[in-house]
Amino acid sequence: MAESDPKHLKITLSNRESAARSKAKKALHESELEDKVETLETQIDILTAELKLEKRGRMTADDECVQFRIRLHAGEAHARLREDLIQQLNGEVRRLIEEASVQREEMSRLREEVCEYRRRESERMNANMLDQLNINQQFQEKPQQTNYNFE
Repeated sequence: MAESDPKHLKITLSNRESAARSKAKKALHESELEDKVETLETQIDILTAELKLEKRGRMTADDECVQFRIRLHAGEAHARLREDLIQQLNGEVRRLIEEASVQREEMSRLREEVCEYRRRESERMNANMLDQLNINQQFQEKPQQTNYNFE
C-alpha cells in the first residue's frame, strides 16, 4: 500500500523532477564543453596561421630549417593536446551515456511503479463500486415496509 501513500507519490514526483533537472544540466554542460573545444580549435587555427605569416616574413634559409622543426614539435604538442582533450571528452560522453542509461532505467522503474499504482487504485475503485452496487441491489430487493395504521 506504499504506492497509494501521498508522501511516496510526492517523493516519486520530486525524484522525477530532480532527474529531469540533472539531465538538462548535463546536456548544457556537454554543449558548453563542445562550444569551448570549437572555440579553442578556432583560436589555435588563427594563431597558427598568424604565426606562420609572421615567421615567413623574417626567415632565412637556415632559420627555415629550425622553424620547421619547431613547427613540427608544436604540431606534435598540439596533436597530443587535442588527443588528450578528445580522450577527456570521450570519457565525459561515456560517463554521460552511462548516467543517461541509469536515468532511463530509473524512469522505466518509476513508470512501472506508476502503472502498478494505477492498476491497484483502479481495482480498489472497481471493488468499491461493486460493493456499492451490491448494497443498492440489496436495498432495492428488500420490500419497503410501510406501516399503515388505520385506527
